[in-house]
Amino acid sequence: MDLQKIVKQNVEMDMTPMIDCVFLLMIFFVLVIDLSQKNLEDLILPRAEYQEPDDQPPENRPIINVLQSGAVVYEQNVVYDPTVHGKNYAPIKQLLLDIRRQGLLTGRLKLKEEKVGSKMVPLIDDPILIRADKWTEWHYIGEIMKQCSQPDIAFWKVELAMSEQDKENPKKRTP
Repeated sequence: MDLQKIVKQNVEMDMTPMIDCVFLLMIFFVLVIDLSQKNLEDLILPRAEYQEPDDQPPENRPIINVLQSGAVVYEQNVVYDPTVHGKNYAPIKQLLLDIRRQGLLTGRLKLKEEKVGSKMVPLIDDPILIRADKWTEWHYIGEIMKQCSQPDIAFWKVELAMSEQDKENPKKRTP
């Protein structure tokens, strides 16, 4: 067998199947991408001195985002905008009532009877997460927390999202 003839032969490779496989893989990863992040707005979270990692967040946890302007966003919809609603916080209350109602209907949220004072009160046993921009005025967050404590809403587990590292000053780290 003449090896020089074999080496000099032009071998053409059809790249079409490989390109097809690459595109199929790309489509697969686009479809399977983690959609749990869809409710998270792009915010600069305040840095926490002492934090507890949120390694395994509950799947049923409602997430409310508060933008720097004070606008409240839930599931990518602006529910409250201070430039439109001013000091009328009724949309925030309605949002929390809707979250409670939907959560109880679908079974995503569970009630717990808790003794408050001298009587038993039904409270939502699942947490609600409030994510607010670092530069958001506190009274917007306080209003959401105040509404959560109302008897008809009754979210008694409120979590605040914080960051381990300051995104604006990455060299600053927690002690």
